Amino acid sequence: MTYLPSLLQSSNRQVWFQAIGRLLYQTGYGLIQFYIPLVFVKQVGLSATAVGIGIGSGSLAGVLGHFLGGYLADSQYGRKNTLLVSAILSLLAASVLVLTHNLPLLIVANLIIGLSAGCYWTAADAATIDVTASEERHHAFAILVLADSLGNGLGIFSGGLLLSLIHRIEALFIFGGLLFLGFLVLIQVAIVETRQDTPEPTNTLQGFAVAFKDQVLRLFVVVNILFTTYVALVSSTLPLYFTNTSSRLLSTTESTQTSLASIANLFTWCYVGLGAVIQLPIVQILGSLSKVRVLMISMLLWGTGFFLVWATGIDSSIQLAIMIAALSILSIASVVYKPFAPAIVAELAPLSLRGVYLAISYQCWSIGYFIGPILGGWAMDQPPNVAHHSWLVVSFTTLCGMLFLYFLARRKDAAIAPTEVLSE
Repeated sequence: MTYLPSLLQSSNRQVWFQAIGRLLYQTGYGLIQFYIPLVFVKQVGLSATAVGIGIGSGSLAGVLGHFLGGYLADSQYGRKNTLLVSAILSLLAASVLVLTHNLPLLIVANLIIGLSAGCYWTAADAATIDVTASEERHHAFAILVLADSLGNGLGIFSGGLLLSLIHRIEALFIFGGLLFLGFLVLIQVAIVETRQDTPEPTNTLQGFAVAFKDQVLRLFVVVNILFTTYVALVSSTLPLYFTNTSSRLLSTTESTQTSLASIANLFTWCYVGLGAVIQLPIVQILGSLSKVRVLMISMLLWGTGFFLVWATGIDSSIQLAIMIAALSILSIASVVYKPFAPAIVAELAPLSLRGVYLAISYQCWSIGYFIGPILGGWAMDQPPNVAHHSWLVVSFTTLCGMLFLYFLARRKDAAIAPTEVLSE
């Protein structure tokens, strides 16, 4: 871990403040995203398709949120104020969820969550790029992804604990709101503005036009949509699928809350927990490879993991073992992907358009979280055979991802940081 001392220097203190902020934000956000499908299908009684539509609507709002976040972060408004907007919206979303027992309010809450997430990710990553050198950015993002994993794990674990102790779904969202309040306080007290003024300021709206013309960025967006759809399927659909298919592993007398807690514990330790443990070592091992090659490794792991998810429905006698193997491989795929994807965008983005480039690249998350929950929810509402084989189809889509990455590797080296475009 030779890179850690440099990141501990005072000049990089903001990386650690951002990591604490991500821990708070992702604990609340991860709790909400993980339990919305389980709670509103199993306890409130909505269909999986309806809940998928609710979650997907939030992803559509995320499209606007990313554009808004990119515009605000690169404007005089700056990174810090954009993060404050995100925290306030998160608090509002948690408050709405406390009162939600029907689809319209679920859609409203997810719309607000989408706006919040769009503003957060764009501004937080732009601030991290501002205070790190090119050669250490994937290390810095690894620390943020570690905080991301720990936050998701804490959110899932604490949510399962709350459900088993209190048995009231409102407690989940009240706890999430308290976490977002802590995030708001941290931004106000510890986060500083990192936006850098350039000698020739670029109009932010014109910057979006410049970014949209970047062919390498467009190609990256296409392949990144696949990655984000996979992440969305794991977080929004896979818990429900495992809950439905693992009934033989659980006592028939177990309550719904206990069943949910059992699946939550499986995700906490095998998906989120493992990812947190191996995040920094993985980045250290893969740091010498080209970033596109690292994404190819991730794509292969996603394909293998989803194939094993499909295999869980073949032999019930070893179902638990295959679940553990599938979640472990998907966890490795995730931790390989997450630090290197924004590092690629940082290489492509001109100094004055970091927020804009990140805003466009993060549209992939909005699109992925729109496609994943809706298709996943639809598949879960179909006969068991269709739901089962849908994971095999997802596994085969990684072959298309490998092809896109091949073309990205060929074009990327000739188009790193096209700053000359801005002076034309």
